[in-house]
Amino acid sequence: MSRQTPITESIWTLSHHYRVAIRKAIQAKELGLNGMVVRCLHIIDGHPQCTANVIVQTMARDKAQIARLVKEMMALNLIEKQPNPDDKRSHLLALTGQGAQLVARIRAAELALDQQMRRGISEDDLSAFRRVSRAMADNIRNIAEDSGKG
Repeated sequence: MSRQTPITESIWTLSHHYRVAIRKAIQAKELGLNGMVVRCLHIIDGHPQCTANVIVQTMARDKAQIARLVKEMMALNLIEKQPNPDDKRSHLLALTGQGAQLVARIRAAELALDQQMRRGISEDDLSAFRRVSRAMADNIRNIAEDSGKG
């Protein structure tokens, strides 16, 4: 009987190779970027009324960690704070010109990598992958939520 590779190994391998490829494509090391910064930039770009709290909720991270990321992105001149007309206690986060250029570069790199990853894989297999990976993510989310109810 052959021993099956645990699904976690496949997920880790795919994730690792993806991170290495995307970091290389956007020259993340030279720019001093990490995955959390890239993810935050995507969130800010996708939310016209983005606040630090939107990032906290989207990424399920603590406020202090996101506050440090915001400061880091501001120091890199990737984002800027603007007054929030709906809440004087918070600020809206927006991409700077430099941040918008970087996000465009990231999106182009992600698109190219997406096309490369799809090579030789049928649409049916891609649909199955999406369906199964969503189900796995939901299962993990449910475990995390159930363990927090203790």
